[in-house]
Amino acid sequence: MDNIRDAAMNFEAVKVSMSQDRNGIILRLNVHPNDCPPELHTDWVGTRYVVAMVRLNDQDEPEMREEHQYIERMIASAGLLCRNAEFGKYMNDVGYIDEHDPVKLERAVTDGLREHCSIKSRSEFRNDPEARKKFEQLREDFKSWKKS
Repeated sequence: MDNIRDAAMNFEAVKVSMSQDRNGIILRLNVHPNDCPPELHTDWVGTRYVVAMVRLNDQDEPEMREEHQYIERMIASAGLLCRNAEFGKYMNDVGYIDEHDPVKLERAVTDGLREHCSIKSRSEFRNDPEARKKFEQLREDFKSWKKS
């Protein structure tokens, strides 16, 4: 499936209804006749498809969901914190890392954050709610540490 984009049919649709039966979710979409790919008419009922859907706003632009935006900001925040010298001092002070060489500090902080959140990459925040909770708590603890 290397050429999914090449094989894809693209069309705009409007969600009409959604229900469930013993086989799964039934999603009904309304497609304008001018947008409906001819292949869709000739494919047999029961034909399987890989589906990717993007929600559009009123200006026909892709709309990111609030939770997705929050997670993306969290990923960026984690990257910025790892470059923050004060956060590095906090990570040393609370014992998450033991690195005082400024040249090696960012790498140590990054590794310490990953270990604390039980992730190998910040991108895992997208699919790991427990890792997100750990990071949020770490960030709150850092804010409290700064105030004291």
